[in-house]
Amino acid sequence: MFRPVIIIPCYNHSDAFELFSPRIAESGIPTIVIDDGSEPDQSAHLERICKTHGFKYIYKTPNGGKGSAMKAGFNAAKDMGFTHGLQIDADGQHDVADVKKFLDIAKENPLYLIIGNPIYDNSAPRARRIGRKVTDFWVAFETLNINMPDAMCGMRVYPLLDTCAEMKHLHFHRMGFDIEILVKLYWRGLKIIPVPTRVIYPPNGRSNFRMLRDNLYISLLHTYLCVIMPFGICKRIFRHAKRD
Repeated sequence: MFRPVIIIPCYNHSDAFELFSPRIAESGIPTIVIDDGSEPDQSAHLERICKTHGFKYIYKTPNGGKGSAMKAGFNAAKDMGFTHGLQIDADGQHDVADVKKFLDIAKENPLYLIIGNPIYDNSAPRARRIGRKVTDFWVAFETLNINMPDAMCGMRVYPLLDTCAEMKHLHFHRMGFDIEILVKLYWRGLKIIPVPTRVIYPPNGRSNFRMLRDNLYISLLHTYLCVIMPFGICKRIFRHAKRD
């Protein structure tokens, strides 16, 4: 059985979300929006948008970061009987036109993690490109796999059974979430399919990334993953041997 749902974490991005929310509604895929403790006016706006389009709106407080919001979304989706969650960020960077493509691939490969491999245009800040290359280097080291896709792209399809089981072992719930869950699902034995997708940085877009704080946070994450890497790699080898 394949029952997908779109899960959108949102923190003070109601204006950006409003611009592409009609296209999400047109997809016909059930949608859960997790409001991660936005400011009152932003929350009220976001709730109105969800009501207009028939999206499920979940408000959580205090703000706990993207990982915290996604955990709430995954658990809600699993409790509602969905099997796969397609994550899209609320800031308007992702190409909604690719929703069908991602879900079609997930349906054909229900035990895989489907992850966006971003195609950037000139709107992508140089500092962000460099930061992603650094993270990609460390993820390749942590997984011993030079073919790992972009570790920070927020457009993905997660198989909920494995994802909800692995969430119990996550420790980084803010900007490091996308990296940690990718690496640990890989260690868990999941295969990964990268899917090319266009990523833009909208003009006057509001970013929740804090350069000093979040780069330090991600550095701590990579330190942690490198320390436990031998156990993670052994876990993957053991799971593959068990399957064989």
